[in-house]
Amino acid sequence: MRVAPAAALILLLAGAAAGQTGGSTPQADVPGNAVRPGAPVDTSGFQYQRLLPDGPAELVTLPLDPAALAHSQGPRRKFADVRIVDDQNAQIPYLLERRSEPLALDLPIGATTPRVPDLKKRGRGTLSFYLINLPGENLPEPVLSLETSEQLFLRSIELGVQREPDRRHKTGWFELLERTTWQHASLGSPAPSLEIPFQGQKGRELLLIVEEGDNRPLPIRAARLRLPAWQLRFFRTGSTLRLLYGRADLTEPRYDVALLSPSAMSGPSREISAAPEVALSRPAALLSPRTFWIGLAVAVVVLLGLIVRLISSGTGQRSSPPGP
Repeated sequence: MRVAPAAALILLLAGAAAGQTGGSTPQADVPGNAVRPGAPVDTSGFQYQRLLPDGPAELVTLPLDPAALAHSQGPRRKFADVRIVDDQNAQIPYLLERRSEPLALDLPIGATTPRVPDLKKRGRGTLSFYLINLPGENLPEPVLSLETSEQLFLRSIELGVQREPDRRHKTGWFELLERTTWQHASLGSPAPSLEIPFQGQKGRELLLIVEEGDNRPLPIRAARLRLPAWQLRFFRTGSTLRLLYGRADLTEPRYDVALLSPSAMSGPSREISAAPEVALSRPAALLSPRTFWIGLAVAVVVLLGLIVRLISSGTGQRSSPPGP
């Protein structure tokens, strides 16, 4: 049967398209064999490492938990110091992805007595103090969420950190991070949660101050922390893998795997979790900064004393009368 030229052209184009999009091996199945370990990296400068679970060679995703968020360079630096390495310290290429849902964590919260002397004197009987423990320091883009069972209330809220005495403060002091108002005036519906974004948190304890006025203490039913959720997507090899981070001298890695089409890395993947964080041993400094400066100050004082002594000795010799 003869085929018209136009029909033959259509069949030819259709066959070419099928050869590109179809075939016996889908594009998503190719990278597992094509993506190879990258260049080796010197692992001596990293502060933290975590073992990754062994398993078959396959596409996996690794969510970054609060410890990795707190101790790495974080999203502001695009996690420039995060590396996955095999048993030969060769880098395993990965893609960094932002997850749609934030990372939510329940936080312990309890009534407390503040350590800061000024807070103990403030608003006697009208303030409630709560201690909130965080999973780490310097967390990126944290948001504190509070819930209450009360339905009719108006409260002023302060969130901050209790600091130890320093050069500018003779006693402990309170560093205010955020101040807001929480209110609800509908007896027929539960109060919405209070969302408090905060920054500049250095330490793992937050102090929440609730100004109660002449009312009974506002019951706080739950405290939660929301963080941006990130994950690493990569092809797991058959060797033992480690997650490394905590290093300031690295820039964002550039892997060829980023050249793959989104469909090549978006196939079915297995979600894995890293083992608990292990702090890597680092050589101790010969002298701490404090010891160095104290030693330097002592050396300067001794040197000045010797100079004064030499000057005084020379002056005395020149001023003494000559002998007979």
